[in-house]
Amino acid sequence: MKDLTSTARENDLNWVRIMVILLLIVIVFWTLSGFEKDWLNLTGYSLLIFSYWLGYHIIAQKGIYRSMLPELEVAELKQREKRYKNSTLSVLEKAEMVEHVKHLMEIEKPYLNNELTLTSLADRLQMKPIHLSQVLNEEFKENFYSFINRYRVNESKKMLLEPRYSHYNILGIALESGFNSKTTFNKAFKENTGISPSEFQRTSTRAS
Repeated sequence: MKDLTSTARENDLNWVRIMVILLLIVIVFWTLSGFEKDWLNLTGYSLLIFSYWLGYHIIAQKGIYRSMLPELEVAELKQREKRYKNSTLSVLEKAEMVEHVKHLMEIEKPYLNNELTLTSLADRLQMKPIHLSQVLNEEFKENFYSFINRYRVNESKKMLLEPRYSHYNILGIALESGFNSKTTFNKAFKENTGISPSEFQRTSTRAS
């Protein structure tokens, strides 16, 4: 996912793990009860509630399945091409693409869109997704997720120090800089700077 999307939703698929654990618990208790009628009824009600819960999460997460289809096609393309082994891009073409990518990122700031994907960025750059992926990995030495979030972190650092954003809280800064949650923002910020956004703001303010 980090090669294809700019937002790794750590919690989006946790419900699958929870689903399996709850189902195993129900089955274990049902088995230990010797399949008694009372336990059978309780199991039936539990599975009914479980089915509604499962349905809710499937509906709530529908964006993953729908929006990831083009990116999954890119992943298949990567697999077929053995990850750039057969790439026809020349050194000059890759250098031009690097400059094109940098220019778009600095001028248009597409990273402010928290739903940005490899495919959508490639469309804006008028590149093939596989070529953009190759340039990011070989020239920038980053996957798509790290590349986009580095720009978001840099944007957030400016906001944290600008007086006109002084009334924003950490979540507000996160959303304005392209992140979709405070948790993701804090994690990416610490990975890039070694400290939390709050520590960065506090230290920078004290130094100035």
